[in-house]
Amino acid sequence: MSLVLLPFPLAKSTELAEVMRPGGHLRPDSALRALRDNGLPAAAVSVVPRSEQGAKGRAVWYSSLVVDVTRLLRVRDLDAARAVHEAATELANHRSARALADALVGAGPEPDAAALDEETGGALTRLALLTASRREDLTARLHIDRFVGRVMAVESGTAQVRTDDDRWVAIPAPTSARIGLGAAVAVDIERLDSGGSLTWVRPAFASDNDPNQRVRGGPRLLTNDEKRRLGAPAPAVG
Repeated sequence: MSLVLLPFPLAKSTELAEVMRPGGHLRPDSALRALRDNGLPAAAVSVVPRSEQGAKGRAVWYSSLVVDVTRLLRVRDLDAARAVHEAATELANHRSARALADALVGAGPEPDAAALDEETGGALTRLALLTASRREDLTARLHIDRFVGRVMAVESGTAQVRTDDDRWVAIPAPTSARIGLGAAVAVDIERLDSGGSLTWVRPAFASDNDPNQRVRGGPRLLTNDEKRRLGAPAPAVG
């Protein structure tokens, strides 16, 4: 199976704060409070690493769709924000998210996507595909253009990204240490009413997992080879 680039389907509250106040300084808890105050509480995938002395630290992850909810709240498109919020809450409670929550306990603050996907039996791929599908359904309401690709060059504050459909797009160079040369990235270009735009760069990952493979904690679809071995009849087609 060929590699597919997928946006990382989880986000932290620090990212929500950056989206809520672009270029400014906003505490993550203030961004979360703004969501709650507008009836859009972020359902979290929470990880609390523990030691013998008790809680050693708290890392909270949210569906990456909450980033879209935050953006839509900022521009006061509350109808669209509510629609995306419903999808984000559904995905935060999906069994793939629950499998990831368990695995994130030992993954550290910057988890390796390939290792996380392997440990969870493809749960990261499954959640990423579900998230991408819901974003596709909500495209007209998001006010963004989006693509995934790899950073092929960085020069003079500009990054050249080769997209998954073989285009070359120049974007402001990502400043995150974990999004550098050769990195897989997911890019959202937000269209502003003023005629300008904001470019948001998030991590992506390369997956070769079958989206129908077993996700820990639930059933999966049988492959054709397994159906033949087990004597299960192939489904009718046509």
